[in-house]
Amino acid sequence: MSQVMLKSPRGEAIRPLVVSALEAKKNEILTGIMKTKQKLSIFEKTFSLSTGNFMIRGHQEMSQISEMDVIEWFGEHETLKKLQEKLYRLQEIEVCHQR
Repeated sequence: MSQVMLKSPRGEAIRPLVVSALEAKKNEILTGIMKTKQKLSIFEKTFSLSTGNFMIRGHQEMSQISEMDVIEWFGEHETLKKLQEKLYRLQEIEVCHQR
């Protein structure tokens, strides 16, 4: 477990600022996830192939999918995985109060 202690030279509580910043980052990542899923959906509809099946057999489908589309589709899939991992890590954070 990692811990971070934050101190402010002011007498004001910084907990609300930290919580607000974490929520803003979560919302930013959720927006990224939504946009990435929309892009994946376009590939899935265009090629009548789920992203899961594309990842398994996409290279065998090369005859109908251009190399650029393969690269972009794979990239969007990797982006989604990374965003989901970041969101999961942020959701695990517990902001504790210490006096």
